[in-house]
Formats: sequence, structure tokens, C-alpha cells
Amino acid sequence: MAGTSISQMRWGPAVIATEQNMAVPKRKTSPSKRGMRRSADAIAAPTYVTDKNSGELRRPHHIDLKTGVYRGRQILKAQD
Repeated sequence: MAGTSISQMRWGPAVIATEQNMAVPKRKTSPSKRGMRRSADAIAAPTYVTDKNSGELRRPHHIDLKTGVYRGRQILKAQD
């Protein structure tokens, strides 16, 4: 038994392979963790609407940054 390690004696030569082994997870991924990982797949690109007054694209329910108007009210100074 000279030259053999304790793990070889316990588990046999199948555990210690001469070629590269693949990475294998130690634990099963729980449904919660799997769902948290997959939640990023549902993220969509932001939508844009055409502003009725200026014709510029803007996010819905956001201030039009070119004119500074939101829902018919002047909120910010208009950019030149």
C-alpha cells in the first residue's frame, strides 16, 4: 500500500482520475434560488411613448426632459 493515499484506500481509484473532472454542484438548487436566478429573464426593455406636444420620445409617467412638461404642467425649465 505504499504510494496510495487514504482517500484512494477508502474510495478506490475511481475518485482520483487522471483526466479533468467536470464541476458538479454539491447541493440541489432550491426552487427559490432557481426562481431568483430566472427572475432576470423576465426583465423587458423600457417602453417609450411619443409626446403629444413635442413629438419626442419619453418614458410613460415621466417628465419630458426637453420641454420640462408633465401632464400639461411646466415642472422644469425647458432645455435649449
